[in-house]
Amino acid sequence: MTDAPATVPSGVRSAILLRLSAAGFATGLGFCIHGAAQQADTGQIVFLRAALSIPPLLLWAALTAPLADMRPKAPGKHLIRGLLGGLSMVLNFYALGQLPVTHAQALSYLAPVLSIPAAVILLGERLSVRTVLAVALGFAGMIAMLYTSVARPDWGVGQLTGMLAGIASAGIMALVRVHIKAMTVTETTVSIALSFAVIGACLGALGVLVTGWVPMTPTLWAWLGGAGLLGAATHITATEAVARAPVSTLAPFDYAGLVFAVILDFAIFAHLPGAWGWVGIALITTAGLMTALSGRPIGTGLRAR
Repeated sequence: MTDAPATVPSGVRSAILLRLSAAGFATGLGFCIHGAAQQADTGQIVFLRAALSIPPLLLWAALTAPLADMRPKAPGKHLIRGLLGGLSMVLNFYALGQLPVTHAQALSYLAPVLSIPAAVILLGERLSVRTVLAVALGFAGMIAMLYTSVARPDWGVGQLTGMLAGIASAGIMALVRVHIKAMTVTETTVSIALSFAVIGACLGALGVLVTGWVPMTPTLWAWLGGAGLLGAATHITATEAVARAPVSTLAPFDYAGLVFAVILDFAIFAHLPGAWGWVGIALITTAGLMTALSGRPIGTGLRAR
């Protein structure tokens, strides 16, 4: 039940760097969505965030992959991924509109915790004791950072529904991550990212019929243009990461996004977390270091059967 030291494979190291990059991009995306939500409704935001990510994705594909890689080999899997991912995106964007960015981000990091049992059950991944402890510490850190938010007396219906939407989004995203991991066996990163952008844009267009459309302003274009670019970067790095390493290995590193959110909160709004926030950051950092220094992406200590 103990983990012996070993050298971390280069593929796993690159996957960790990609996952950390994805966490950073996703944090920036969250700030863009939060800014856009002050002017536009969820349907319009979903549509433009997805549609504006297509040009950078096409440019990246043209520079790095043959044309054949853009074609889905299993369209049904792409449709399932797009519909589930789109639903998660709608719920997450609603949460970002109702809650402070750091708080909404904290809820979204339930996904790494939930993705681990899903990966064990659906993919048969094996878990080391160190990985389980690391994810538990990361989850505790997320709770610590969220505590100061939910304890505020001025919370109302909007904040409550935002929290529920964030939790639901995280649960769906956990299934999406496992589904993407399975897709990478036959599907390319390019095809997965592009198909999601197209399906997300279609879902957003349907949402516009429900939530309406507000006139675009330069500020709104800036927020949503940034969201499209960061969304494309997030998809590329996150998908490439899970293609190189097990979902359970990468899960603790998702929590780095909370640290990035604190840094941006300070840089943009001059806001620093309270005591519980710093406890959360310490726990999250410890979780990431435990996995980074373990040397074994897949352990032999625990396994679901």
